Amino acid sequence: MLFGLQIQPIYIVASGGLLGALLVFQILQGTRKIKFKGRTHMRVHKATAWSMLALGLVHGAMALSYFYPQLFL
Repeated sequence: MLFGLQIQPIYIVASGGLLGALLVFQILQGTRKIKFKGRTHMRVHKATAWSMLALGLVHGAMALSYFYPQLFL
C-alpha cells in the first residue's frame, strides 16, 4: 500500500509503459524528428525530462512497495 492505494501489477506496468513512451518522445525531440520552434524546443525538452524523473521515482516506489511492502510499513 502506497499513499493509501493498493498497488496492483498493472499500475507498475502502465507507469513503465508511459515512461517508455516519454523516453521515445524525448529521443525523437532531441534528434529533431519532432520539431518545436525557438525556445519552445528546449522548454518542452526540459519539461519532458523533469516529468520522466518524477514518473521514474513513482514507478520505482510502486515497485518497491509491491515487492517489499515491509519497507513502507
